[in-house]
Amino acid sequence: MADAVPTLYVNGRFVSEAEARLSPLDRGFTLADGLFETMVALDDRMFRMEGHLARMRRGAETLHLPLPPSEELAGVVLEAIRRNGYPRSVARLTVSRGVDHGRGLDVSPGIEPSVVVRVTPWQGPLDSAPPGRSLASSTMLRNDRSPLSRVKSLSYVEGVAARLSAQRAGADDALLRNTRGFVAGGTSSNVFIAAGGRLLTPPEEDGALPGMARLTVLEEASRLGIPAVERSLEPEQVAGAEEAFLTNVVLGPVPVASLDGRPIGAGAPGPVTQRLVQAYWDRVRSDLR
Repeated sequence: MADAVPTLYVNGRFVSEAEARLSPLDRGFTLADGLFETMVALDDRMFRMEGHLARMRRGAETLHLPLPPSEELAGVVLEAIRRNGYPRSVARLTVSRGVDHGRGLDVSPGIEPSVVVRVTPWQGPLDSAPPGRSLASSTMLRNDRSPLSRVKSLSYVEGVAARLSAQRAGADDALLRNTRGFVAGGTSSNVFIAAGGRLLTPPEEDGALPGMARLTVLEEASRLGIPAVERSLEPEQVAGAEEAFLTNVVLGPVPVASLDGRPIGAGAPGPVTQRLVQAYWDRVRSDLR
């Protein structure tokens, strides 16, 4: 049974949400100077945990942020999951550069990273494709020329603003382009389209995040014999695709029904999407046995 009060890990201690505290001088709060990973689990079995921690370590190298050992981070995530006791969990691991008593961008010597783990219930794995989402084209541009576009940093305000604008226009989410006008992804997801018998998705060089769900879909497409190609996509290609879907490790593949109010394909999950949704969740179940 899950505890009545959710338990968080905060800098060496397991505490209730009401007891959780971080300093207002933490650079994660003042400068979004840090990283995070969102992972899913059945009981205490994590899906692609090694891949998540490897991505965090690559991001830390880009930010010159000293991380605790991966084994230590894995241990506190698993213990947080155990203490909360959910049969299906979403665990968010957040690491900031830590508390800095200086000001500005310079990093004071000797500061220690802050580590937080929060666990919430998860609704997956799913048995079928979820309802299709509506997307609205965003005026926000992802800076594909920056290495930070491939880092899961704490700075997600671009996605927050883009999604809010899309929702205020009556859509569920936003489709973002990069500085060259090519499709980069959704606000917290990668994009795939089915066209001409192939599966197409933007490359990391266009601003696609190297996501675990994205990687899993590419692997499952290969296993199923579905040709999958990473290539630059024009927004018009998404609009004119036979099928489109988003990927996110919590939600899995999510069909896209429309873009800017116009249906994509039949406006419902197509055969390629449905095959990959089934294959994706079968893979998750198999890996978490």
